[in-house]
Amino acid sequence: MLLTRQTDYGLRMLIYLALHPERRATALEIADAFQVSQNHLLKLIQRLAGAGVVNTYRGKGGGVALASPPKDIRVGDVVRELEHGLEVIDCNRPLCPIAPACDLREVLAGARDAFLAVLDDCTLEDVVHRRRDTLRLLVSSHESEMGDDR
Repeated sequence: MLLTRQTDYGLRMLIYLALHPERRATALEIADAFQVSQNHLLKLIQRLAGAGVVNTYRGKGGGVALASPPKDIRVGDVVRELEHGLEVIDCNRPLCPIAPACDLREVLAGARDAFLAVLDDCTLEDVVHRRRDTLRLLVSSHESEMGDDR
């Protein structure tokens, strides 16, 4: 199953925030760390804030932070929030002539459900805990290369 770029960037952003729990991060900072569009991240921040995954803060010292501890954020919930449609196959466009007798749709739906079940068993903390120090080094080394003009 291929997740959208939006979901990829959203999960990266959450990893970044989990690595920096002591402070709020800006969209520009996160965009620079992953070399992605700041405008795209702003849209993701709004969507995840609406879902209660992150909190946003305006003004001086503003930014974005996780709304809950990483151990309470399930990857499956984030994927469901960011993916528009999780249907694996569309038998109606174009209309498949064997659809009434075919079990492929149910088999693929079962595979999707199994995929989401694995993600439901994984929290943001699970994603970062084992290699937290390495992840921080990779993000900070990239930030150093970019310069700290913030």
